[in-house]
Amino acid sequence: MYASNVDITLVPNIDGQLEVKLRPSANFDGMVSSLVFTVKWDAGTEAHLGTIQQAEPASTYLPVSRSGGEQDAGGDRYQIFVGFGMTPMQWISTEWVAGQEYTIATIPVTGTAEFSLVNNSWTSLNNADYYLALGGADETGIIYGDITTGIVAGEIGEGGLSVVPNPADKATVITMELRKPQDLQLDLVNAAGQSVWKESLPNASGTIRIPLDLSSYDKGVYLLRVNGADKVITHRVVKR
Repeated sequence: MYASNVDITLVPNIDGQLEVKLRPSANFDGMVSSLVFTVKWDAGTEAHLGTIQQAEPASTYLPVSRSGGEQDAGGDRYQIFVGFGMTPMQWISTEWVAGQEYTIATIPVTGTAEFSLVNNSWTSLNNADYYLALGGADETGIIYGDITTGIVAGEIGEGGLSVVPNPADKATVITMELRKPQDLQLDLVNAAGQSVWKESLPNASGTIRIPLDLSSYDKGVYLLRVNGADKVITHRVVKR
């Protein structure tokens, strides 16, 4: 068991849900004592968060739930989440490996909005800044991959958006099925929030297939964002 800072991020999955991931800076198999994080999005939208979901082993070593309901402030909407662990990882034969990402919760989304994890003046006033304790000691890291996720309930087209293969070693293909002609803007963003590839498709319609060459990019996780007529869809792309 080693205590170390643990970073947190928020990413979309292929089902249009939010995934909360932790990334420890050292190996760890002790007790994750407590966790606090806050998700923010535009209060002017009809978007809401559904019931949080957790899979084993995270649901055992760190159960997470809402802390109160959604709160609107200054044009934004906030939801605070908290977790309290009572079971050391070693008791259930699991551990964290330094530098790896671990999904500790999945949050369904309804409606359309851009979601992000935040530490700001509102979270500070409401004791809702990101916080994590290991074995009772504060080991809070950073919120990384500062990317608004643009999670959308509903698809740009009947077939939605797919990226195959994914993960990919060198190249992959982006495929979309469009219900109506529209202008598309595609943007691939790295974990540092930097755009590494862009493509514009004016008056796109029908089935769209776009090759994406990843051979010159570093290994890791990227976020593909597609801006359509009135929606934004995002997709996680992994370069091996």
